[in-house]
Amino acid sequence: MRHAEFRHHRLVQVYDAECRWGPDDDFFQTVVDETPTARVLDLGCGTGRLTVALAIAGHTVTGLDPAGASLAAARARPGGDRVTWIEGTSALLPERAFDVAVLTSHVAQFFVDDAEWARTLADLARALVPGGRLVFDARDPADRRWERWNPVDSHRVVTLPDGGEFVVVARVGALAPVS
Repeated sequence: MRHAEFRHHRLVQVYDAECRWGPDDDFFQTVVDETPTARVLDLGCGTGRLTVALAIAGHTVTGLDPAGASLAAARARPGGDRVTWIEGTSALLPERAFDVAVLTSHVAQFFVDDAEWARTLADLARALVPGGRLVFDARDPADRRWERWNPVDSHRVVTLPDGGEFVVVARVGALAPVS
């Protein structure tokens, strides 16, 4: 299953256990907080770690993601009731509804061809108010992280909050659970 870590309930839990709050979240929180009580779009919000934090900080937040299992985890998160959750793509965005749009955790890299990226940017331009801000990150290709996406260098055990364990091995193009 392509992108199973976002679409399968149990793998979403593994993703959440591995991807905890970090410096990139601090960065996005700081940028959004520069616009007090902003109307924020988190495009590709996933399991809602940052999305909910922004809502708790006093922003009006919409989380948009195509993966239902990730959104189910986001809705269940403490504070998840403070966010408007939408399952779908940027094509669903209303006009001039947001002051800030964020695409975190390399979401921008999920748009793999120029036409898809252009459509997404056009949707975001339509959804942002005049003078609105678009903030996104991307992985540094100089890091060459894909060279470590092999069974030897990536093998790890992930412990879930319920005590369950997954052995995870990354392979180029996939995050594959072994057990």
